[in-house]
Amino acid sequence: MIEQEQPGVSAEECCRKGQIDSREGRHEDALASYAQALAINPRSASALTGMGFALGKLGRYEEEIACCDKALELDPACTGAWTTKGFALGKLKRFEEKIACCDRALALDPEDAAAWNSRGVALGMLGRYAEEVECCERALSLRGKYLSAWVNKGYALGKLKRYEEEVACYDRALKIFPFYLSAHLNKGIARINQKRYEDALIPLDHALSLQPQNPRVLYRKGLALSLLGRHDEAIACLTESLGTDPVNADAWVALSNSCFALRKFRESGKAFDQAYYIDIKDVRAGVARGFAQLKEGRFEDAHRTFAEVLDILSR
Repeated sequence: MIEQEQPGVSAEECCRKGQIDSREGRHEDALASYAQALAINPRSASALTGMGFALGKLGRYEEEIACCDKALELDPACTGAWTTKGFALGKLKRFEEKIACCDRALALDPEDAAAWNSRGVALGMLGRYAEEVECCERALSLRGKYLSAWVNKGYALGKLKRYEEEVACYDRALKIFPFYLSAHLNKGIARINQKRYEDALIPLDHALSLQPQNPRVLYRKGLALSLLGRHDEAIACLTESLGTDPVNADAWVALSNSCFALRKFRESGKAFDQAYYIDIKDVRAGVARGFAQLKEGRFEDAHRTFAEVLDILSR
């Protein structure tokens, strides 16, 4: 696409600056750079795609989709716009549409590792874990050190209860980058699922050495300690976790159980009430979302949403 340049600066140069801004986490600056590019060349699909990416990083997913749609009107073969739009759709829990975007990107470039990985994530969110594994393997065949794909493959294997294979994926990711918090956390979760609670503490402590106040890690460590019968330590971890993330109903349940084991019945009852209150809100929100998805014809999304509601009710 030929750009209409103004003296001293080109749309392409502005896009390059926007890419640097985004890579360094300066997403507001990136938006300004892409806006400048579009002022020079309003028909720059790359500028529209970059602007969409920056908007997504700021949580403005509907605007991200709108930018990508404009880019695709100008250049339907813009693979970046398809994958960026897919990212936003995933954040909005529109997973079937995300898969369709990834398919369009892969039809244009079958060796797009990011598109394969992204497609796998969407399939996993729909409960199609074996297909997620296949997509991650395609991504890894193209990019062997793709950290996200190793972790996503591990997650899917865990959902299939193939725990040792799951842990092996996290170990591969950690060999590439030893400071990858998600790999340490997920490895701890896998060990909990195997009922190897002492073993779970090792990767969870590694994760806490990276982020000492991470509420997800603190919850999982508290859960492992509770299941080991180390209730005083569990209560300390769970209380710290809930101080940052007070809407984690599972953490309230674990806290209730440890308090009960120590005969702290009043504290146990209060924790259980908190979990129940959160569950009721989540059930109502889930039912409403599921029916909305049915009306929109998003049947797989609706099935997943109702399954989540049933998981809450069967807690």
